[in-house]
Amino acid sequence: MPLSELATAGKELAELGVHINYDIIRLFSEGLYRSPHKAVEELVSNGYDAGAERVRVLLPAPLDGEDHDLQPLWVIDDGHGMDEDGFEALWLIAESSKSNETLHDQRPPIGQFGIGKLAAYVLAWNLTHLSHVDGKYRVTSMDFHRVTGRQAHGRKPVPISLREVDEHTAKSHVADIEHRDPEAWSMMFGSEKRAATWTAAGLSDFKDLYTKLSSGRLRWVLSAGLPLHTNFKMWLNGVQIASSKENIKHIKEIQVDEPLADIGRVTGTARIYSKPLTGGKAQGTGRSHGFFIRVRGRVINLDDELFGMEALNHAAWSRFALEVNADGLRNHLLSSREGVRDSDAIQALRKRLREIFNACRSEFEAWDRRENGDIDIHQLMLESPSAYVTDPLRRTVRDTLAAGSESFYVDPPSAAEVEDEATWLQEFDEAVEETPFDDPSFEDRGPCSPALRYLAGSRTLLLNSAHPFIDKLTTGGKRRGPAKLFASSEVLIEGQLADHGMGRASVESFLVERDRVLRLAAGDAPPTASEVLRRLHIAQRDPTALERAIGLVFQVLGFEYQRKGGNAPGPDGLLFARLGRRRGQGQPADYALVYDAKQTNEPAVPADKVNLSSLEDFRTQANANYGFFVATQYQGQNDPKSKLNRQLSHANWSRLSLLTVSHLRKLVWLHYRHGITLSEIQGIFRDARTTFQTDTFIAQLEVELGHDNDVPLEILLDGLERAKDNPKIQPNIFAVQAKNPVLEDFEPERLIARLKAVETIIGRRWIEVAEESGNVVMHQGSGETLSQLERNLYELRTDEMEDVGEQND
Repeated sequence: MPLSELATAGKELAELGVHINYDIIRLFSEGLYRSPHKAVEELVSNGYDAGAERVRVLLPAPLDGEDHDLQPLWVIDDGHGMDEDGFEALWLIAESSKSNETLHDQRPPIGQFGIGKLAAYVLAWNLTHLSHVDGKYRVTSMDFHRVTGRQAHGRKPVPISLREVDEHTAKSHVADIEHRDPEAWSMMFGSEKRAATWTAAGLSDFKDLYTKLSSGRLRWVLSAGLPLHTNFKMWLNGVQIASSKENIKHIKEIQVDEPLADIGRVTGTARIYSKPLTGGKAQGTGRSHGFFIRVRGRVINLDDELFGMEALNHAAWSRFALEVNADGLRNHLLSSREGVRDSDAIQALRKRLREIFNACRSEFEAWDRRENGDIDIHQLMLESPSAYVTDPLRRTVRDTLAAGSESFYVDPPSAAEVEDEATWLQEFDEAVEETPFDDPSFEDRGPCSPALRYLAGSRTLLLNSAHPFIDKLTTGGKRRGPAKLFASSEVLIEGQLADHGMGRASVESFLVERDRVLRLAAGDAPPTASEVLRRLHIAQRDPTALERAIGLVFQVLGFEYQRKGGNAPGPDGLLFARLGRRRGQGQPADYALVYDAKQTNEPAVPADKVNLSSLEDFRTQANANYGFFVATQYQGQNDPKSKLNRQLSHANWSRLSLLTVSHLRKLVWLHYRHGITLSEIQGIFRDARTTFQTDTFIAQLEVELGHDNDVPLEILLDGLERAKDNPKIQPNIFAVQAKNPVLEDFEPERLIARLKAVETIIGRRWIEVAEESGNVVMHQGSGETLSQLERNLYELRTDEMEDVGEQND
């Protein structure tokens, strides 16, 4: 019989009134449970809090091969079950009777806010509970279709019928369990293994989010996110869930047991392993490395391996795991139980976690030196180099010399080095036969530049130490042998590709994509919209985070970012605006910026902390066009006669500007809504000196980017989608613009900026935009892309409003 018919089976014991008010609906609309796996986890945690020793989860399989006709999703536990009072307590929304209780086996409950039962709302329209207590079978069924609109306080509650059924009726409505998991059936109705009390929660009539549920991911979420004790076991589709790291060999183990202010006792175990815990088949389902912060045994940061901190040394980080038990964090939890509110206590905890990681990192580096040492690249060149080495190198150098310009990896000799081209090439060929490369060395060209370059004039191979992949290979510069080996083989790729018939442009395109893959492999994913806004929020409370957050903001605005900072004198970062092919007659050329982030324990940064002469000196040395400071607030920023504003009026500082974190937020939001061009951003630094002038400039820019002048995204995306129908051409912004009179009114730079903003908001799995060529890859249709954009913008705006609210509090 259909599970839905249980709602009217047997006899009614009572009518329960469920009050679902506006605040609860708001929690869901803000994405409290964005993951289908977390929703199932909430149902499992209900069983844990009910004192269960066994929880069995059954995912539905299609009936008769039809995806739309699914069996129920079951979560069955042998906890204490629910009588009439228990069912009434179950449907108390946003109230938890168990948050201060301890169960009979001294197991503290992990529920707190009393909203776990509504997690099912994001997965299915129907939630049924069948519970066996005192020899009786009681059942309720919630049809979420009846929860419509925003029910404010005072509205009538949603009625749910609490009913009692006999055993035969109960069995007939849940009969699918017997075939799907015989052990679960025995726990419910068996003669020998039958539990004295139990509860089965069943979901049916699934929503779209269910299609994103993966059994592999769910297995990892349950194994990592919920406590695994000798008296608490879980099964998924009949297979027991176990820890994935029980038998992995580790280099060092550190026990943690210490008190922290406003948190209490913190215990745990840190381990550093000889092999990375990342990668492998399980990578797509969950992580095994990083921080696992548990509150009453439940991990609260499954999707935040760094627990809100800056990225740590990758080589050691991928091998590091720290399990932390900190029940005192309970008072710092967000309502989703998937994060914490920022505070001094949380910052102190993060500092201690970083210290523990650094201790493990030191152990790993010492072990690595003992095991691997360094590798000399000349070991590969003890005998005459093979033609496999020399031929591709000669081919690439000849091509770059003929083209008169550098390739992706190779710089041709300068005119001063080449008096006669034929003679130089003959000498180069002879030299390469003996030694293709001099001993490779390192330079800092910034994280946006390629990983290496080969100077043909001197046969010098230079590795970019700031490139994320080189930094990963060298473990921050301490171990350079593997990076040298990588670079020596990488520089040959260009010639090998040309030998296989690829043209110069195709080789360049391939290597650009390869560089992107190398960056992703090193964990250097491009910044996302939510990440940028989160970093800006954190930066106002963490001095070390502000300079990196500024770089991320300008990255999403289209700049190349070269990080500086540290203890060495100089600016915190360099920013480069590459206008490339968009530059034309009357258009501005490329420009560069330097910036300095300012933090203070005072409400505003004093004028004497803003050293204009130092920043101007940094700007001159870096050959940058402009320089700027960023702070949360400056003393006297709104007073035209203040010391700082009077200083800025001097001609010596005509290329320096003051910006605030609030300005950066506004620029980010303007970019997300309209797409700001690099030329427009330049106007801030050209025309605005004080914060008031920056306020005025941004306000005027917002008016100019208003509705009447906004890029018609639907028209642009539709044109690109139509271009996909021709397999012989690549969808291109310039080509679409040339065919549409509406788009002709916009500068190409504006159209590209708008689509790059879309890419940042919804991600490259939806759309990819090449700024120089204007080529666009659309992985979804125009309508789907626009719908996803609206959803993500809504979520970003909601998160932003929460951040602002927290700041005001």
